[in-house]
Amino acid sequence: MQEPIPPEHAEIHDLLTHWGRWLRSHLSQGHCGSIEHLYRSPQCWVDKNPRPPEINEASAILIETVMRLVPKLSRKLLKFRYVYHADREWIVKRLRLPDFAQSLYTARQIVLNLTRHQLAPTMHGRFHNLSLSGLAETRPS
Repeated sequence: MQEPIPPEHAEIHDLLTHWGRWLRSHLSQGHCGSIEHLYRSPQCWVDKNPRPPEINEASAILIETVMRLVPKLSRKLLKFRYVYHADREWIVKRLRLPDFAQSLYTARQIVLNLTRHQLAPTMHGRFHNLSLSGLAETRPS
């Protein structure tokens, strides 16, 4: 993701990133028709890249339920950006967006507002000190 993330969207960006990783991990993985898929190479090298942090499945499911309420254009934009890691120019052409940065900001804001309402339905717009990560941990099922 090349574009800068506004400070007010840092938490929702992290949640959307985890949501995208969670969706990609649940895609069906196939293999080739030959026996080559059974080969396991000896692990004789040192892994220089650390593993990404574990996916918080509860927060990914929360974002997935919120995404069902997001308008279609914003939902497609976020899916192309966070799940498929599509190129900015490709997204603009595909969705015919006049301003990519503004559309992405609006889509993130919609998800942020819906997530806040899902986590704290009685707050009614007083979210200035609300942390999404803290509420997602204590959310009743």
